[in-house]
Amino acid sequence: MKRYPLQAVLDQRQAACGTARLALAEAVRALEEEERRLAEAERAREVVTRERTEAQRHLYDPDETGMLPLPLIERRTEGLHHVERRLAEASRALDERRAAVARAQAELERSRLALVEADRERKAVETHREAWLEEQRREQTRREERQSEEVVLARYAARPAGEGGSETS
Repeated sequence: MKRYPLQAVLDQRQAACGTARLALAEAVRALEEEERRLAEAERAREVVTRERTEAQRHLYDPDETGMLPLPLIERRTEGLHHVERRLAEASRALDERRAAVARAQAELERSRLALVEADRERKAVETHREAWLEEQRREQTRREERQSEEVVLARYAARPAGEGGSETS
């Protein structure tokens, strides 16, 4: 049987599907990593939020002598401001992580669509190949039938004239 004339195209489409599958797997891995980082950023923000709540709660607590001197309040206020700056940083980091997750999700969707497209193109070539193979089988069957007919005709032509089926007596 002849070699499929579009075999190189089929091989290329199959390779493109493999590449698209790898890209999709990488996009899934990247999304999982970004989601893990997002969860870490959320936990970090929660920790700082609890620290701020504690600092606010104890801002005006008296010291061990029962007094509330102004320098103590100033120190605690500065500590609270520091915690609030950390909270703002944690919130920015959380927003960045959310944006990174959104980008990873978009990349995953692009990879998924690329795989669907590559698979569709591969299937189109495979469908063409199956039709081509079926046509090759039909042609082979016709050739074999012709050869069989030629053999029968050659045998019939090679028989002596007296062996024919139309004898008159």
